[in-house]
Amino acid sequence: MKPLFALAILGLLFNACSDATLRIDNHAVGPISSATSLAEVAALFPDDSLAGRRNNQDSLVGEVELYDAQGTLRMIIFPKDENDPKSTISFLRIVDPKFTTKDGLGVASSFGDLKKVLEITGVDNAINAVVVYFKDTPWYVSIDKKELPENIRYDYERDIEQAQIPEDAKIKYFFYAW
Repeated sequence: MKPLFALAILGLLFNACSDATLRIDNHAVGPISSATSLAEVAALFPDDSLAGRRNNQDSLVGEVELYDAQGTLRMIIFPKDENDPKSTISFLRIVDPKFTTKDGLGVASSFGDLKKVLEITGVDNAINAVVVYFKDTPWYVSIDKKELPENIRYDYERDIEQAQIPEDAKIKYFFYAW
């Protein structure tokens, strides 16, 4: 009985640790906050790899991609100043579905999942997607227009209402901005 109890405790501890590093909240995405510089990201994700353009001092600059140990893209990081490795981060595009809010929302969520938990403050009609904004959150999502009914997909001038977006529409991109 003791080994089973110890295994359960270890599982809970592992879950708690991984939740903190993969949590999306109103102040951070895992260990990345508004004060994090591009140069600090590698230390925050020591088991992961960064890919991007390098400057003459061999520092990463511009848009940077973060990959896990298996080579799967986790997120794309966009600094405020593309030429300064010490620049803080402007916004992220979260790709890895392991990054979620306390309510379990993330890139793998459907529009209906988001709508159940968050209040929608706006929907913008872009060329190939609709962008959905939420009240009191620093994140927003885009949904591919292929997910929309055909009668509204191709009209770029039309206002799109949240009621016109199907509940099962998949999230294309999950953005977090400071």
